[in-house]
Amino acid sequence: MRKNLGYFAIAYFICRASFIGISSVALVTLVKQDSPLSIIAGLILGIIPILLFYNIAKYKEDLNIIEKIDELFPNLKNVIKGLLMLAVFAITILNFWNLTNFVVSQFLNKTPMFVISISLIIPVIFLISKENKIIARVSLILLFFAMLLFITSIAGLSSKINPTNLCPILEYNPLKGVLSYISYNVLPIFIILIFPNKHIKKSLIYGYIFASLSLLIVIFFMISVLGIELVTIFQYPEFHILKLAFEGFVTYRLENILSIQWFFDIFILTAVGLKFCNEAFSIKKTYILPILLIILNSYLFSNNTIANKLITYVFPYIIPIFFFIIPLIIFLKIKKEVKTS
Repeated sequence: MRKNLGYFAIAYFICRASFIGISSVALVTLVKQDSPLSIIAGLILGIIPILLFYNIAKYKEDLNIIEKIDELFPNLKNVIKGLLMLAVFAITILNFWNLTNFVVSQFLNKTPMFVISISLIIPVIFLISKENKIIARVSLILLFFAMLLFITSIAGLSSKINPTNLCPILEYNPLKGVLSYISYNVLPIFIILIFPNKHIKKSLIYGYIFASLSLLIVIFFMISVLGIELVTIFQYPEFHILKLAFEGFVTYRLENILSIQWFFDIFILTAVGLKFCNEAFSIKKTYILPILLIILNSYLFSNNTIANKLITYVFPYIIPIFFFIIPLIIFLKIKKEVKTS
């Protein structure tokens, strides 16, 4: 049961990681106040890739996804692993940049991003050097803290809800935001298949549902509390609504503490993503990819306007190629192997 909860926590964090400043920006840009409807539709349609990952996990449960690829595609294994590694590393860079950009813009605007990157990557290097069960245990501990912060945030913001901010409904087409939500918050859960464990199957389903419901709550509070005009102005509206939690009762900047829940999401995704890349080509020195991550993080997305355009209009169409088409090919190969055996 404890192992189940550990991998459940990992799935939960991976699903949520790309929301703040990434898919939330894409959603409110594309469909404005109809963003909650896009998440509901994405939650339903996202069951398709989740079931795909579930069936891949069922095949030879003692093997992780890299070992399964080696066995199923002896002639193409390096190509498939290379493409997946590239995609996972790209998602990891995007999220790590988002985290460092968040820290710089909201907390440490006079501190070089390079310094912040080094500070944040050190615990990641430590974690990925540990066994799978250690990563699961750390994720579970962080989940308890994240839930406490999440529930506290909801309690503090409940009195600030203004239902009229959610109107008019269906002014925009919610389906326009579904692809962004699925690309950023559903498909990356594929990364959890790097863990060869029978507990992953149910964990990825429950983690997905639980995380999606939490994100539905977040987008609801964002729009109903701030209004769509303010949500589209702020770079990180999720952070700014926390400033209103317990307003008038607590004078201390409580939002700084409550926002730590977002750090947990991206921290776990970064660790598991780098672990996936290390496993793909048996990279023994766990500090190599983190160093590359820091270097690229310092030079990529130097312009936020360009980054937002890529996040909203380009990346959602590229991500499914790697995290849906390739897993679908793997699943079809597994199906063929099962029939012939």
